[in-house]
Amino acid sequence: METGRILEIVTVLVLSSYFPILTYSFFRYRLTRKQQELELLLDRVNLLKNQPGAVKEHMAREFTSRDYFLPVTFVTFITFVGMVILLASWVIYGLPGADNPDGYRSVIFSGSAFWETASVYSTEKRNLAVVAFSIMGSFIGASQYIYRRFSTIDLTPGNFFSVGIRMVNAALISLMLAFLSKDIGLSEGNHILAISFLVGLFPERGMRLLLSKVKFFPKVEDEFKNRPVEVVEGISALHKQRLAEVGIDNVQNLAYFNFLILIIKTPFPVQMLLDWTAQAKLVVEFQHEFELLQKAGVRNVLDFLDALQNGTNRLEEIAQITGISRLALEVNHENLRNDQSVQLLVHFKSELETFRVE
Repeated sequence: METGRILEIVTVLVLSSYFPILTYSFFRYRLTRKQQELELLLDRVNLLKNQPGAVKEHMAREFTSRDYFLPVTFVTFITFVGMVILLASWVIYGLPGADNPDGYRSVIFSGSAFWETASVYSTEKRNLAVVAFSIMGSFIGASQYIYRRFSTIDLTPGNFFSVGIRMVNAALISLMLAFLSKDIGLSEGNHILAISFLVGLFPERGMRLLLSKVKFFPKVEDEFKNRPVEVVEGISALHKQRLAEVGIDNVQNLAYFNFLILIIKTPFPVQMLLDWTAQAKLVVEFQHEFELLQKAGVRNVLDFLDALQNGTNRLEEIAQITGISRLALEVNHENLRNDQSVQLLVHFKSELETFRVE
């Protein structure tokens, strides 16, 4: 067997084993270290004298290895299929020869030539290449996401199901875009492969692109209720995935989610969650006008309340800078002042500002 094919097989196996290896390391090293840290901490404050092994039992109940078998197998299989198509397509179409001149060609290094120079199965090869590139994009995003959860000891079986489903969704969305490429004005060739790769990284954006090109759902991008959480400064695609796991799918969900529960259920720092939630509340309150407030240096509702503490003159100045009517500013200001959830954010901000590490 040629060296190139051996390297392709090895690469497929190495990339496909990423998730099982990381899961093994999670149970073998990360959980053990976490358990040791908790036992040391509780021992120092004399809370383990009458409960030997309590931490170990709790960790064993919370993290059971058999719960991870099915989801890790699921995402590993999808990764394996994508890598075989991407790096070892000769497994599907056979080795090259006089009777099979198009048999061996690597998708990742051939690009659109993988199907453009083929004498048979041209459409099928294009669609396989689209699926392979979308899975590769999904794999890159998934590997970063899972490693982050591994580092924070926040890795659950649902995380693997989540990234596996995202891979499948990305592949199907990319395939639909490829089917409609001529009808919706997308370039063929390597351009569609680049789009497929990006859809793998950002499947939600791929879905929005598909919906915008296919006039089936009118005014999809103008629906404020579906405004994505990425409009909040500081929220990345990985952050969005983590927030979605607790039921936060858009800005409105974030604005009205119980802030205390958000702190408990997510691993993000309180200061970061405070800023995100305050931004989301400003977006919900002012809708499309929230961008105008940035001209006056107002990023979130806490900045807005602070800015208006100096009385009516400041209100008039903000109205002149932003072009928002004074009446709208007054009404929204009154609404935010009477909002109990906003008062909770103000309280947290005050406590964090006065807190000092001794």
